Amino acid sequence: MDKEQMKTGTSLFSGLGLALIGTTCCALPIALVTLGMGGAVASMVSAMPWLTTLSQHKVIIFSLTTGVLIFSYWRLHRIKVCSLADKYHMRWQKAVLWSSSAILLLSLFAAYALLPITLWLERL
Repeated sequence: MDKEQMKTGTSLFSGLGLALIGTTCCALPIALVTLGMGGAVASMVSAMPWLTTLSQHKVIIFSLTTGVLIFSYWRLHRIKVCSLADKYHMRWQKAVLWSSSAILLLSLFAAYALLPITLWLERL
């Protein structure tokens, strides 16, 4: 593995970590409340008080995650595949990139669109 692939792997794992943090601070509590598990959210916030701080800065978290994933996408598509091992490694990296992107999109939907949709459906 060369330096370029190591840098790409690092940016991929950074994007995955940030996407999971965005899910934990914003999407998971909203999903749990939607499912009627408000007590679980209250205990989660009391056990991890940093979630409140993260949820107040979700725009920054989601922007940073999007930037890292765009950078990872750019780096991943710059790499030239030479051997079969590199091809396998690149396939694995693409799977991590797309999984991270899906987690980010679900988190964005839960954080910004779920409540307006729910309120709109209640008015009907």
